[in-house]
Amino acid sequence: MSRYSIPVKEGTRDRLRAYSNRNLLDRQSYDQAVNELLDQVEFASAEELNAQYGTIERGRV
Repeated sequence: MSRYSIPVKEGTRDRLRAYSNRNLLDRQSYDQAVNELLDQVEFASAEELNAQYGTIERGRV
């Protein structure tokens, strides 16, 4: 898919292009880059999600 076919305003497209040019993977792993993005948008951490929603323990359903 061409970046020009994404249905966003031109300014948003320009910001996305500039962000993608940061080459996040040159200085960190993919996992670290994704977590950096989640931190920037202040998405809950895994620990916070587990505390809020709990987890299903293996063997117990």
